[in-house]
Amino acid sequence: MYAVTTKGTLRWRYRLPYNASSPVIADDGTIYVGCNGVYAFSPRGKLRWVFPMEEVSARPAIGTDGTIYVGAYFDCFYAVYPNGTEKWRFSTDRDFHWSSACVGADETIYVGGSTALYALNHDGTLKWRFYTRSGVESKPTVGPDGTIYFGSLNGNVYALNQNKTVKWIYHTDDMVRSSPAVATDGSVYFGSYDKHVYAVNPDGTLKWRYETKDWVYSSPAIGEDGTIYVGSYDGWLYAFQN
Repeated sequence: MYAVTTKGTLRWRYRLPYNASSPVIADDGTIYVGCNGVYAFSPRGKLRWVFPMEEVSARPAIGTDGTIYVGAYFDCFYAVYPNGTEKWRFSTDRDFHWSSACVGADETIYVGGSTALYALNHDGTLKWRFYTRSGVESKPTVGPDGTIYFGSLNGNVYALNQNKTVKWIYHTDDMVRSSPAVATDGSVYFGSYDKHVYAVNPDGTLKWRYETKDWVYSSPAIGEDGTIYVGSYDGWLYAFQN
């Protein structure tokens, strides 16, 4: 785990015992990262606590009350208090360790599993599940109107209403592990293992697509000026204008 300054110099580092997820930073500056559990660091790099669990590959998510949400390799999805103690856990016969969670405006927690997208209430009870019959490894994205967007290993990107009814499904020719990004005009951007970057209109029709030379696993980021940035396994970072 590394922290560097804006000038690129090392501020601090901490050796973790296992592969680490992407970190997330809370409003109070605490840095959370997944590994063989959830690790919490102060902004200066002091280890505050560890919540031990199975392998964690997905980036933790933080609720408005500071609760940390993260899935594990086997069958549990956890909610952890900011002090490092367990708040609740949701158990199924499927694993949650690839998909990062997304917290909606109403505090519904959305997370992908090995066969479905799950919607959990704030108290850890199941709200609903939407079966894809294939793994959901991308982080769900909630649009401004509450639409839930996510990709699946079956090559589909789904747009669901909050009651889990299907708004639209867009099919690509290979796995979608990229998390969709939603622009202010409602356009949805994502990558696929079919080597393409996609732009889809709010109604689910194709806006444009661009072919790279390898998988597009990374999730697009949208700049303040609307530029879309995304990386490919071909070794290039791409920037697109809408």
